[in-house]
Parts: sequence; structure tokens; C-alpha cells
Amino acid sequence: MTRRYHSLEEALAAIEGGAAVGNCRLVVSWTWWDALSEAERDAYRARCDALRVRLIADHRISRHFVEVSTTDEPPLSSEHRV
Repeated sequence: MTRRYHSLEEALAAIEGGAAVGNCRLVVSWTWWDALSEAERDAYRARCDALRVRLIADHRISRHFVEVSTTDEPPLSSEHRV
């Protein structure tokens, strides 16, 4: 099952609130991710690690949403772990 959220903050809040279980895949826009500072990236990585969430960037996803996949489907070839 895949859900879309408007932001990484919104997706992480939903996961923290129990909307998804650990070991899910969270996919953000590579362009959006690349625009973050290193401190912001580190903070998101730490938060995802604590939640057991795989943080992935994809150059084909829009920067207007974030996807959370709770399935064990293999990642797309355009997805890269950050």
C-alpha cells in the first residue's frame, strides 16, 4: 500500500502517529532533497533511522508530495537511498 503526503514532515508525523509501521519506504524528490542543507538531511536521516524507515530519493517524483510505501515491493530503478 502506498500513501502520499504533502511534505516529509507530514509523512514522518503520520508514521510517528502509527499510520505506517516501521520498515516502510519513504520516497522524496531528489531535487527537493538536494536543496536541503547537510544539517537538515542529517536530522531527517536520524529521524528515519529511529523509526526504522528507509529514506529514498527519486528524481522522477514531484517535489509536491512524498510517498510512503508499506509494502515489500522492490524499489524502482530511479530510487536511491539517501
